[in-house]
Parts: sequence; C-alpha cells; structure tokens
Amino acid sequence: MQKILAIFFILFAILAATVMSDRPLPEAELTIINRTEFNTVDPQQMSYNHDLRLAYSIYEGLVRWDNESEDFDIIPAAARSWTVSDDYLTYTFEIEPTAKWSNGDPVLASDFVYSWRRAILPDTAADYSNLFFSIRNAKAFFEFRADQLDEYADRPQAERTPRAAQQLFDEAIAWFDENVGLRALNDKTLEVTLERPTAFFLDLCAFGTFSPVHPPTLEAHTRLDPNTGSQQINTDWTKPGKIVTNGPYVPTAWRFKREMFLELNPYYWNPGMVRAKTVKIRPINDPNTSVLAYQTGLADWNTDVTVDFVGDMLKEKAEGNFDDIHALSTFGTYFWSFNCTPTLTGGRQNPFYDPRVRRAFSMAVDKTTIVENVKRSGEKVANVFIPPDSIPGFDSPPGLPHDPAAARALLAEAGWVDRDGDGVPENERGEPFPTVTLLYSTGAYHDKIGLAMGGMWKRELGINYKLEGKELKVYKDDLKSRNYMIARGGWFGDYGDPTTFLDLHKTDDGNNDRGYSDPVLDELLAQAEDTAEPEPRMEILEEAERYTVMETAPILPVWHYNYYYLFQPPVDQDGRPNPGGLEGISYHPRLVQYLWKLRVVTEEDLETWEAAR
Repeated sequence: MQKILAIFFILFAILAATVMSDRPLPEAELTIINRTEFNTVDPQQMSYNHDLRLAYSIYEGLVRWDNESEDFDIIPAAARSWTVSDDYLTYTFEIEPTAKWSNGDPVLASDFVYSWRRAILPDTAADYSNLFFSIRNAKAFFEFRADQLDEYADRPQAERTPRAAQQLFDEAIAWFDENVGLRALNDKTLEVTLERPTAFFLDLCAFGTFSPVHPPTLEAHTRLDPNTGSQQINTDWTKPGKIVTNGPYVPTAWRFKREMFLELNPYYWNPGMVRAKTVKIRPINDPNTSVLAYQTGLADWNTDVTVDFVGDMLKEKAEGNFDDIHALSTFGTYFWSFNCTPTLTGGRQNPFYDPRVRRAFSMAVDKTTIVENVKRSGEKVANVFIPPDSIPGFDSPPGLPHDPAAARALLAEAGWVDRDGDGVPENERGEPFPTVTLLYSTGAYHDKIGLAMGGMWKRELGINYKLEGKELKVYKDDLKSRNYMIARGGWFGDYGDPTTFLDLHKTDDGNNDRGYSDPVLDELLAQAEDTAEPEPRMEILEEAERYTVMETAPILPVWHYNYYYLFQPPVDQDGRPNPGGLEGISYHPRLVQYLWKLRVVTEEDLETWEAAR
C-alpha cells in the first residue's frame, strides 16, 4: 500500500487542508467514512444503503434482523413480542413498555400508525410506498388520496383554499381510519391486518422505511399546501436539536458535507447493547481521497471502497501484505437487460423479442473471463438473478451454461444463419442480424464489460456491435422508455424474499425496464401470492427463477456484487486482539450493519487477553 499512498499524497494534502479549515467536532469512539453525504434522515424518504444504515442507528422499528445469524432471523426491537393469527393475516405487536423517544416521550403504537400512514400517503412521495401495500387497503388508500389530489388540482384556483385542503385531508384520514388494516388497540398494542398472507411481512417490518417518526415533531413542521392540497413538510425537523429519535443514537451535530456526530440516546430503553457511545460520520466523495483518509487514521471504517485499484489491494491481501481490505458478497446482481418488446425504437423488428435469441447471447458470454480478467475484484460469477444462499429455504437453479456451440444452434433455431458466407447470420429474408447497441452509463467500468461481451458475440455468433455510453440521467431516461437493445443493469434486494428480485419481471412492474411480459411467469407469481405455506410457496418461486433465467432470459446476469470495506481486523493471525481493529461487522450478504454493534479494539483488550493466558 506504500506505493498507493505515494501516488495519491497530493490528494491527501488537499483533504487535510479541507478538514483543518473548520474547527472539528469532538473525537468519537467510532469514526466512519461514507462515500457520500446523507440524502435524508427521514426514514420514510430513505432508499439508499448509507441512509438506511443511519436509520438502523437512530430509529428502531418493531423488529430487526439478527445480522450475525446465518438465516438473518427476525428478533424483537421496539416490539418485545408479537402473535400471528392462524390465517396469517393479522399481526399483533406488543410495544416495549420502557421504550422512549429521545425527548423522553413514550413510544406508542399510534406512532407506528402515524408513520406508516405517511409512508403510504402519495403526499410524501416515498420511494417505498409499495412495500406497505401488503397491508389491507393500503394500496386502495394510496389511490384514494392520489385521486383526491388529482381532483383538487382540477378545481378553479378560487376553490383551492386552506380550508378546502384541510377538509380534503380530513376526509382522507377518515377513510384511512375506517378502511386500512392498521390499529392502535391501546398505547402499547399495534394490530396489523394484511390483504393476503405475506410470508416476508416481518422482514418488511425490519426495513428502515418502517421505522417510526415522532408525530408531534413532524406535525409542528407540516402544513397543507392550499394550491395542491398536499402535505408539505419543512425538513428543519431533521436538524440536530430538533430531531427526536427512538433508536440507540440521536444526531447532536451535522455539518452538511463535512461530518455528523451521533451520541447515545439518553432515553434509549436498552443502552447496554450500545458498544460505542459516540459515532462520527464523514462523507468523502472522491474514492481515492477516502482511501487515503482511512489509511492516515482519519477513520476506523471506510464503508464503500470504489477505487479502480481494488483488485491490486485484494492481491496485496492475498500476498499477506495488507489485511484491511475486505470483499463481502452482497444481496445484489450485476446484469445486462435485453429489450424484450416486439419492436425497437422507430418500429424496427426486435430480434431479442425471441427468447431463443436472448438465451443464445447469454450462453455465448464467458462470464468467468469477464469477472477474473476484466473486473478483477473478486466477484462471484452469476448464472442466476437471486444471489445463491442469500434467502433461507430457497434453492437456486443452475442457470444457463457458457456453451458457444449451443448458442449458435439456438440462434439458428430462431432463424438466424449465415446464409451468404460473410460471417454474419441472416434471417430467412436474407437480412443480416442488426448491429447490437449496448447502452450503459458513463463514469464506471460498464464500457469495459460491454467491450468484452461484444467481442465474445462477434467471435462466437458473428454479431456486430457498438457501445453507446450516456450520462446517467439520459441513460435512465432511455432505459425507462426502452430506447435500447441491450443495456447494463443492477439490482440489490430490499427484503429477504425471492420476490424482491422476481417482481422485476412482472408485467407492468415499475422496475421492469425490459418490457418483459410472460403469462407463465405472472401466473407463477400470482400463485405464490396466494400460497401461505412456506415450503410450497418457495417451490413456486424456485420455478419462477428457473423459468426466467433458463428459458426466457430477460436479463443476462454476469456477477453477484461485492461490497468493499476498509477496516483493521479485530484479531491478528494468532487470535490476539488487534488494537485499532473493528469488531461487530456482519458478513451476511444482506450487508445490514448496525453502528451500535461496532467497537474499536483497544490496548486494554490486548492487555486483558494477555493477562488471561
């Protein structure tokens, strides 16, 4: 690593000058580096990994995951216990009697009703409103309120008044109270009734957007916009000194784009589980600078290493020269999407409408070569969409093999054969297979992956190709409008169930950017929705995965993502405590990290260990 430090010492000098330009916050027991600043501390607005990691530190949902268990078990959090009805439709949660907010108010069942309602309200524009739709009439409430707001927007300006907006909102809340399956039976008992049995409902309850917010604080910063009729929230409530949390920590200082300081929530009901009483979080956008900041002791943990030389760091680790880099398998998959619609932009016939063509292109790609020689960061080759062994009880199919001969046979079966000897396959009308355009977003490694795959298609199938890199916003627009032939993609699961991946293939799903529509797959997913027993349900979902990755192939999975951390191991090779090392990191593919579980190993730990020998 000395060579890397020498190459980038100028970047560190710039970082040091920036850090020293302001008076720093106090030292903390644990300091971490984020790749970017937090987008929000409002749990109902969160969707990014680093935001959700903060949610699990400053808020506490009904339940949490045991991130140290192999099966990622659900364990109590703000709810000390729960029961489930025989029909799997009604969940009754008993809130921990001693649970309090950071201002001393008790945590109430009604706080969860309020918070989940605001997540469902279209006013909030939450990315994950749909995760609440398993609750009885939650989706209907979302649509009811959306229709209200549409109707209100059509009113003459003179009829859009504060009183009219309030009346509209009161009607929505009354509809919610009467119809939606959320009830506070008393101060400490919450009842949730579902639309249908949902095997992963408790897993959803552990997700960050299901965290509660403090209703009086939100209400003090919320108003109704008389022009639109919708709720408008002043984000001042999220600032230190105003924010009220119910989790292990509370933010006490936040210098935007500089650092955030967390301290132990003085009213947290279980302070004994918090291992570091103070935490400092530093956002550093530049990947190289963030590595140097860690290397020079500015943090105990770099949470997201994205430098180009990750492969070199991993090589040094393998050679025994650098133990601080850690590659962790994740709950995510890197893939390329096929446009599955009958026609391309401009009305051209789309050869990828035929699943045989999609399978042929998939089987012509040597993923091992791409992972080992192009990406070079230790990822696992992906032949399926759902990362294997990431969901208890789910068995993955083998996926499509690398088999160029079988790929050529499939292409011929689909009618594409080199009929004139020029090396390019033609259809029965003699028209050559169109030049394949690979759409990707610029600024990362996608062009290298596209070049490698394109070369394989040219060599094995005789297909001509070209790359089309676009800046992120334009790329996303083209993806959503399906203005592409093949496009890079990636997905991380949101909850511990196969549907968090498989739903991307559903007809009309909002994340189905491929235009893939297959009645067989839709029926399988519908059957799974109506199956309450876990084992038969998993068997249906296993067939859905097999069908999509091995028969219809709407995507070409390439690898399962790794995440890269920098931290010192908590023990050395001899098992001795390593002062400066970090304890408490979870290696489960879901990669949920609880800051309150982390602790930096001290010299005293080593002394105690040596004295005990």
